[in-house]
Amino acid sequence: MINKVLITGDTHADFSRFRNYDKEIQQDENTAVIILGDAGFNYFLDDRDSHLKNKISKTYKFKIYCVRGNHEARPQNVDGMEMVYDRDVNGEVYYQPRWPNIRYFRDFGIYYILNYKIGIIGGAYSVDKFYRLERGAQWFQDEQLDSYEMSAALQYFSNQKVDFMLTHTCPIQWEPTDLFLGFIDQSKVEKKMEIFLENIKHNMIGNIWCFGHYHADRLERPHVEQFFKDTENIDDIWHRWQNYDATGELDWWLIKSPYFHIDDD
Repeated sequence: MINKVLITGDTHADFSRFRNYDKEIQQDENTAVIILGDAGFNYFLDDRDSHLKNKISKTYKFKIYCVRGNHEARPQNVDGMEMVYDRDVNGEVYYQPRWPNIRYFRDFGIYYILNYKIGIIGGAYSVDKFYRLERGAQWFQDEQLDSYEMSAALQYFSNQKVDFMLTHTCPIQWEPTDLFLGFIDQSKVEKKMEIFLENIKHNMIGNIWCFGHYHADRLERPHVEQFFKDTENIDDIWHRWQNYDATGELDWWLIKSPYFHIDDD
């Protein structure tokens, strides 16, 4: 059974950060690493994906749970994928029996992991969609939730109280606009997912929200964290914000977002 949960951001098939984990963690079947989207396991949909899954499964024994991002196929569309009830997260996940330690959350749902009630929502819009289409790169038409799924998710999460929300992108109010790519025409970027997540935020009671997608590691505002290459223990994240609520203080090295500042004195 899982007794430790780590959270990290987009890997895009580059799992070099795993090499920096303690040797004990690398080989610990009771540790889980949650990737907040764009893991990169289901991108090519051919033997290249299988080779990557083989390599990661043989090298590391911890369990990997993936929130779906935009640069990867929905797991239910991948050959050999099955849905099973996973007692470690108390909910249904997708997995391929060949690689049992690599698992994929449903596109939205609530899971109970350790002592935490955790909401999951996957999907986002690819701002490089047209660039990819022009060059024949992979682009997944169903990368975002559709209107039916959004409606169902809004009803599902309405009035729910969770300890964590783990998503790929974020509510539109929290978009890190300073990280937007300068060469992208923002007028052509769809915001359906971000607007939808804003509605989710207003219709539920959440404590801590963690997301990826924008390729930065920082605290966006109290109780809201963005992940890319950093990996943190979920317990440490929880205690950070419990302590902040009690004292109003954060360790100086955590204050790495435009939202926060350090007084000159």
